[in-house]
Amino acid sequence: VRVEDDAGNVKYSASLTVTVDTQITIDVIELVNDSGTRGDNLTNDANPHFRITVPGDVNEVSLSIDGGVTWVKATQSVTPGVWNYTWPGTVPDGDYTLNVKATDNAGNTVTETLHFTIDTTLSTPVIVLDSADDSGVHGDNMTNRTQPTFALQ
Repeated sequence: VRVEDDAGNVKYSASLTVTVDTQITIDVIELVNDSGTRGDNLTNDANPHFRITVPGDVNEVSLSIDGGVTWVKATQSVTPGVWNYTWPGTVPDGDYTLNVKATDNAGNTVTETLHFTIDTTLSTPVIVLDSADDSGVHGDNMTNRTQPTFALQ
């Protein structure tokens, strides 16, 4: 910028670099203690642990499992762009939607979701004789077959 006053004095300002930042992404949301098949987002741990990977200019990551009513802040790891949070209290068995909100230094905000399931109980299996092989009184679990078929319920 060139500035000149009424007396003819001229000065030039130093250059100014401006960065326009209008976008933000959440690269990965991971259920760290996924105990089912990797990536199925099923855990038998009632204290789910999440890892969120975002660009390095993100300065806040918040999480909610109650539809956005309550938000908790994740902790940035020593690796830039990686944030972690482990739920401190026991989360009951059920299906959940994790909302993750990230904010960068420019004030851009994005929210993404991850669906996950907590299942900490195993019901006792019941072995049932196939009704086609129940050759005695129906339901008495007696058979005259040498290779009967059973089902697990």
